[in-house]
Amino acid sequence: MKKDILGTTVFLVMTCILFFAVQNVFGVSNSFSEHAEMMFEGYYDEQEDTVDAVIIGNSHIYRYWQSAFGWKEYGISTLALSTSDMPGSVIKNMAIEACKTQNPKLLVFDATAFADKDNVKNNKIYMMLNNMKLSKNYIDTVDNFCAYAGVTGMEKFDFYLPIIQFHSRWKEINQTDFEQTYPSYLNSCYMEEFLTSTIKERAHKATDERVKIGKRNEAVLRDLLEWCKGEDIEIQFLAVPLLRNEKKLGMINYVGDIVEEYGYEFLNYNDADLYESFDFDVSVDFQDKNHTNVNGSYKFSKVYGKYLVERYSLADHRGESEYASWDERADAYMDIIREYFIY
Repeated sequence: MKKDILGTTVFLVMTCILFFAVQNVFGVSNSFSEHAEMMFEGYYDEQEDTVDAVIIGNSHIYRYWQSAFGWKEYGISTLALSTSDMPGSVIKNMAIEACKTQNPKLLVFDATAFADKDNVKNNKIYMMLNNMKLSKNYIDTVDNFCAYAGVTGMEKFDFYLPIIQFHSRWKEINQTDFEQTYPSYLNSCYMEEFLTSTIKERAHKATDERVKIGKRNEAVLRDLLEWCKGEDIEIQFLAVPLLRNEKKLGMINYVGDIVEEYGYEFLNYNDADLYESFDFDVSVDFQDKNHTNVNGSYKFSKVYGKYLVERYSLADHRGESEYASWDERADAYMDIIREYFIY
């Protein structure tokens, strides 16, 4: 009897491991999921303990900050770990994952991930789960998301093993599902719309108003801030410049008040004077009201990178043998974007 139980247990464990190993192949395949794969693979592949700052969040990170620009301008070793619509409920887990292979001096968190009403139907969590390595933190990521979204019982297995949700894709599988579409150039973005899209002129609306965020968003934000207290790492919360209405910017201000209540830095580039420091030409530099394109991203990276160097004394690693590949990858990135780049 004991042998039967042991054999069954081993079979189930091996089956789960097999499912976990192939679930990325069966997951939703689109430009956002493929970009998420690049983010995680690029981060996991980076030589251990070479990254001085990790910047975590949703698309407001990877459409604004480009590590290749930061390297070319200042020689700073930063990496983004961000995916489209990354929910605030898992950002703490992304920080834990990031610190498994790197020992950063600075962790930067995307304040906009919390600046909203509660969104319990976020369907892009698979972008993280399909690409994270199996570990206790993976299980904790699922648990934290499900607690936030109110997912209970057997429904949680759809998140522990996302392949359950997407198994019907087996008829669509082809060679491209086994290949990484976006090679990583220091996790810098080069999605097509990021390179080519622009927006009609739109005004930036700075505000001093405070608009409450959802109760669940506030709870997970405070949980992250409590976690930060136990970490011997510099912490910053960042709000990138957005062409949004006063309600959204008011929520960002509300997030900033909570962050500062805990004694951490909140850098809000939607404040009027800080926004003006970029000298944006909106019709040239923005992809849409939520994101810069490659040209606006360069302006943002140049200004924000200078701030990181001055505020946190991030080292210039150019010329160091350990970072020779950073020169190569940054140059390769510039080759890709050059025809779309006007500055």
